[in-house]
Amino acid sequence: MATVEHIHFSPHDLSVKDHLVTYSSNSSRAVIQGLPQIFWEDGLPWREANLWAMERVTNGEAILKTVSSNLNGLLNYAKFLESRRLHWFEFPSRKADRCLVQYRGVLIKARDAGHISPATASEYMRNCISFYRWVRRRGLLNPLLPLWTDKRYFIKYFDQVGFERTLAGTTTDLGIPNRKRIGVTLEGGLLPVSAVDRDAILDFAKQNASPELYLMLALGKV
Repeated sequence: MATVEHIHFSPHDLSVKDHLVTYSSNSSRAVIQGLPQIFWEDGLPWREANLWAMERVTNGEAILKTVSSNLNGLLNYAKFLESRRLHWFEFPSRKADRCLVQYRGVLIKARDAGHISPATASEYMRNCISFYRWVRRRGLLNPLLPLWTDKRYFIKYFDQVGFERTLAGTTTDLGIPNRKRIGVTLEGGLLPVSAVDRDAILDFAKQNASPELYLMLALGKV
């Protein structure tokens, strides 16, 4: 299975002279200790994902801890691709056959089965989308490939002085909303009692419990 290795990254400059490629150390750029890099099961690096990680750290777009978290999410995607014998850059015309669509379905099933949290499912999918946006922006993937459908959203809110503002953004049809399932995390899996059971509990507490306990329960009556 794919793995993540943390390397000692020393920046170098590349030069070509007389068809000869040479590398020289660049002392003006910071050395990065513990830069995460993904390697496939056969030992080859996932060059595009690793370049994404390196670029985000070196240009100050994200701190190393954030990039490590992103690469950990992308590692889960890499393991999925290997298990299905899929390639990250292939997107057939049939939507159900596309790797991102299949991965989204696997994450949702894992979330619904309780194997991963809703937040983790959302984060893993968001990491993939961020990576593919970068790949497309860098021209490393055919811009005509049908990755997903972008959707605009608008959120209205009021600022500190009371003026209404609108926040605009872009999401995709592949995003997984971070919605908790009722009955899984609510008070350890407990659900509210019915109105009939509530009244029976209050009657029992009034007759058998202390006045303090009865009043505490009665305060929660709707």
